[in-house]
Amino acid sequence: MRMNQVDIVSRVVLATFEGFLKYHEFKQIAEDSLALVLETGYSKILVDTSQIKVIQKESQEWINHEWFPKAINAGVTHMAFLIPQDFFGKMSVESTNKHMARRGDIEIQYFTDVKSATRWLRSKSQLA
Repeated sequence: MRMNQVDIVSRVVLATFEGFLKYHEFKQIAEDSLALVLETGYSKILVDTSQIKVIQKESQEWINHEWFPKAINAGVTHMAFLIPQDFFGKMSVESTNKHMARRGDIEIQYFTDVKSATRWLRSKSQLA
């Protein structure tokens, strides 16, 4: 299964994180999604974390200190997250994004289904 794809109709990069990912696995998926943003010029990412168990502290710190700044520089403006039903997974995802959500450089919303997440992303104007 591909962990990163492009939805050309919605002009969105799709990233999928599943299970309990080791740091290097997590980092590879995140870096690959950013590479697709740069390749396509899309400013929106749909992140499917619905099947994630927990995000390791090392991965959380890397996302906040390295990936988010690169994403801002690449032009990412909106991210929709499909959140896990698992309590610890949900808390892990929200905790990882808390700092960026507060800063507001990237607008972040959480959803329980793909349809709602895609509708929200499509409602956001694509920057030229």
